[in-house]
Amino acid sequence: MRNDLGLIHIYTGNGKGKTTAALGLALRARGDGLTVLVAQLFKSKSSELKMLDKIGVDYLQYSSSHPVFKKYSKNELAQHAKGCTEFVKRAFEITRKKKYDLLILDEIGPALAYNLVDANILIELIRRKPEHTELVLTGRGIPGKVIALAKQDYITEMNKKAHPYDRGINARQGIEF
Repeated sequence: MRNDLGLIHIYTGNGKGKTTAALGLALRARGDGLTVLVAQLFKSKSSELKMLDKIGVDYLQYSSSHPVFKKYSKNELAQHAKGCTEFVKRAFEITRKKKYDLLILDEIGPALAYNLVDANILIELIRRKPEHTELVLTGRGIPGKVIALAKQDYITEMNKKAHPYDRGINARQGIEF
């Protein structure tokens, strides 16, 4: 692990590009020999996985349906909350054990916004992360108290001016996923 690492990056907002920015950073980090773990919530079989494998980026996925696209019952939400929380804890545990230089928690924002991960639990995990692990959090709905942890590091808000989804064009493989 490099001693000059350890900052927090937040990519949030309603615009496209949060995951893309995080994966661009993963590519750059691997290009410089850093070790990278990408932990994705609400995704499975994303197009980027083949390339992550090729460049030596490790990844985990928690592949339940995104709460924006599926209506869950209270019971189902409770089950997903348990699964999401365990997934996030596991990502931090693996990061500590394998001493990753970069950890990306992709789509943690919606997990927080839908109470699938408690913000206080995430804050505690962030505070206990390895000192020299760079951390990236992506997604809409990241609460202010989590954003405050990165106030002197990186906070980027992607703003939507237009999006094909507004015209009824669904996400396209290789472009949006």
